[in-house]
Amino acid sequence: MKSLPFVALLMTMLSGCSLFQVHTNLDKENFTEYFKPGSVTVLEKSQILDVNATPIGTVEGETCQSKDTQAPPNIIDAQTDARRKVADMDGNAVVFGKCIRMPATTECVSSMVCYGQAYKVQDSE
Repeated sequence: MKSLPFVALLMTMLSGCSLFQVHTNLDKENFTEYFKPGSVTVLEKSQILDVNATPIGTVEGETCQSKDTQAPPNIIDAQTDARRKVADMDGNAVVFGKCIRMPATTECVSSMVCYGQAYKVQDSE
């Protein structure tokens, strides 16, 4: 019986929380866009011959250093941009040909571009 007032108080407090609504900037579209490159596998030229793959187009990914204070461009970011574009094409694999550092432009102090071939690989079931 001594715990009855405590339980009543606890229930009142917990039910009071249901009046609050939480608003965040979390959006399903943000998560979908962020994880999109993860659905694209990077394959070597020799590996593409071993799978049932259909070429769906060429793709390029770019990373740009727009200010001297930013990190320099790198291959990983350029390839991630390309993988995102492959996913936008409904592809699920890419074979990269080469990545090159581009000369400075008015927009970029330095940039890197990676070129590749996008594929749609069928499941081997």
